[in-house]
Amino acid sequence: MSPSTLHLTNVDSSRLISGSNPARMKADLIGAKASVILADGFTGRVIASGSKALYIRGEQGQIVALARSGQPAQTRFLSANLETSKIPTRSAVWSDGKKLSFSDGTIVEFSDASVWHGRGPDSYDVIPSDDLDVASILRGVMDIHSGQNLGLTLKMIYGQDKAEGAHDSVRAYDKTFLRVASDCVRTLAQSSNYRTPGLDIEVGKPLIGLGPGLTPSGDDFLGGMLFALWHLNSAYPSQFRHDTDSIGNLLEYASSQTNQISYAILTDFTIGQGPLPFHDLAEAMLTGRPICKILDCVRLVVAIGHSSGWDMLAGFILGMTMIHEHAIA
Repeated sequence: MSPSTLHLTNVDSSRLISGSNPARMKADLIGAKASVILADGFTGRVIASGSKALYIRGEQGQIVALARSGQPAQTRFLSANLETSKIPTRSAVWSDGKKLSFSDGTIVEFSDASVWHGRGPDSYDVIPSDDLDVASILRGVMDIHSGQNLGLTLKMIYGQDKAEGAHDSVRAYDKTFLRVASDCVRTLAQSSNYRTPGLDIEVGKPLIGLGPGLTPSGDDFLGGMLFALWHLNSAYPSQFRHDTDSIGNLLEYASSQTNQISYAILTDFTIGQGPLPFHDLAEAMLTGRPICKILDCVRLVVAIGHSSGWDMLAGFILGMTMIHEHAIA
């Protein structure tokens, strides 16, 4: 499904009947992008609904999510104490700039909610790039890896001493998916030297839309990688080449190869916006926190979703290795 697959009819909120006792609540938090999207006049429909979040597509193709309280903040997320799975797919939604209303009578007020924006290197003091010990972090991540996800690609490519165990765990996994993914990751890793002209981000195209999940594993991996590249460029602009042309080409390709929700989240990663635990991890690394503290951040990242956390983390770690030629000796 491409981002343009779903077509919406106009929603006239004045003609929609709410229940006699609508659920009304206040939002805990609203992401910076969500606050812009949900300006007065927004109308759309729920396109996906689950136990942790529901996703809404506006008439102009905008994607915004309503998440249950306690889920990690993201720039497109509005969070409230709500059972999101009870709002059915295709429900009409509209906003007057102060509250989000659903056709079943649910109302979420957000005018007083705190606006969240992910922190970047411009808001903290970064360590010199030569002090960024990506190799130790990579080893620590491989040591704590578990499950069937793209974290396995790091073991298969970099963890020579763990290769046998990694292949053993793959036997229950989708081998075709992992083979394609690992081939792409290996190619990306081979171009992970910032001194190499024309960093070929576009070789990651086969990962787009690849694998399971509302946000496919391949998309999650690339999102984590692009998030890392943005932060490296922001932290070390004179030392790290940020190939915006290749990133633009990758996004153009992705627009027709993955679903609209995953595509929207991928675009956020390219401008350095991801889930809150990712921002904490990037800050911990770029400010030189002890490895034990960095791995505490890693554990919060991998707790995201079923496999999304590990998939995103694997891409993020690969992206971070691009700052040093010797990062993964």
